[in-house]
Amino acid sequence: MRAEPAAGEKVIVFAPHPDDEVIACGGVIAAKAAAGARVLIVFSTDGSRSHSAVLGIESDPTPAELAVIRRKEAESAAKALGVPAENVVWLGHTDTRLAASMDAFRAQVTRLLAGHRDVAEVYLPHDVRELNADHRLTGEGVTGCLAGLGLSPRLRKYVVWDEDTEAAFAFANRAEPEREPSPTERLVSVDIAPWVARKLDALEEHRTQVTLFSPAQTRTVVPEPFLARLRAKRTEDFWIDESEEDA
Repeated sequence: MRAEPAAGEKVIVFAPHPDDEVIACGGVIAAKAAAGARVLIVFSTDGSRSHSAVLGIESDPTPAELAVIRRKEAESAAKALGVPAENVVWLGHTDTRLAASMDAFRAQVTRLLAGHRDVAEVYLPHDVRELNADHRLTGEGVTGCLAGLGLSPRLRKYVVWDEDTEAAFAFANRAEPEREPSPTERLVSVDIAPWVARKLDALEEHRTQVTLFSPAQTRTVVPEPFLARLRAKRTEDFWIDESEEDA
């Protein structure tokens, strides 16, 4: 399955952290933008704690410094994918701690979606299958807000943080789901071969995550085996619910 043209459509990509948009959807974002879609990228958190939480590094950069750096990185990555900086939205919740501010998060997402009722397609973390709390709660919050507004765009749910990712990062921050996955959903692979180079260019813009950015680092935040698998992939995978597609 290829990333189909989407001229004139509005597409919103929800990412828990800056770099998840590239990891999960970079090829699709590039394809949609090139086809004339208006793509918005919405980040739940500020990305401030990747070094402190994953690597135990609290200075050079500090979490506050890192948040500023990662905002610039994400805007550069978006540009590499064909998305202008004004279409990048920051909700600003503390990295790794989205669970503590879900009421505010839902209110923000509701306001955002209310201003984009014509959205045709939404990419978001899977609200059940994702293990990381920031990821799963982003998906859960967005699906709840869509339902509350009576909106029914095409949903494309991705999984970045599964058990293999958790083991590779050697970091866990779980929030257990309250339900099982839908029995009518299936996994679809989208061919991104024409857009892989652009996706990887965007990934390199997230330098704090894919290089030894801090003098104290002995490994990259995103582990090299994970990066190697990502660089070799020519597809992106999304869960779709057949009952919603047929509605």
